[in-house]
Amino acid sequence: MKERSPSEIREQAIMCFKQMARPKYDKGQQEKGTNLDDHDDLIGAIREELVDGWFYLESLAKQVDDKDIRIAELEHDVERWKEQAKR
Repeated sequence: MKERSPSEIREQAIMCFKQMARPKYDKGQQEKGTNLDDHDDLIGAIREELVDGWFYLESLAKQVDDKDIRIAELEHDVERWKEQAKR
């Protein structure tokens, strides 16, 4: 995998945010129908979003771990097949 420079990381993250932020915000406004500045519990809402994010993160971490385990198994199989092919 190509290593990204700090500026590439920044630019890709900003580009992703720009692509996602407006539609996500607009969808939320359609669903809620209220002005965010008038929200009576922004701190509570942020806490709820962060809790959701935690569970997403934990599920993603498990998926990545499972993928890494499977890759290691497959790499081991490839080496075993290479050894058998030499015989």
